[in-house]
Amino acid sequence: MPFAENLRRLRLERFLSQGELARRAGLHAVTLTRLESGATAPATRTVRAIASVLDVEPRELAAPDEVAELRRFPSGSAQAEPRTSYHLDAWNDDGGGGHTAAGNRAD
Repeated sequence: MPFAENLRRLRLERFLSQGELARRAGLHAVTLTRLESGATAPATRTVRAIASVLDVEPRELAAPDEVAELRRFPSGSAQAEPRTSYHLDAWNDDGGGGHTAAGNRAD
């Protein structure tokens, strides 16, 4: 199930408004609206923050390929493979904060 659908379903199951969930997760209400509508891909930090508020594991909320940081790497790229594999199991990483797999700053 896509992230936007999971987000909406879990939010409604917990009887939270978009505004309340956004407040608890430290997000702007407009950001949550965009995420729930599918207009914006979530960042790793955003998925973790929302998952924490909803009391679920991040993987229950979003698949790693739905996270904005991972969309920058083509799925067939040899360089992206180890990084993608790492993110599949480690939701506690914030995506490298703009660094490439080699540790250099990405432009």
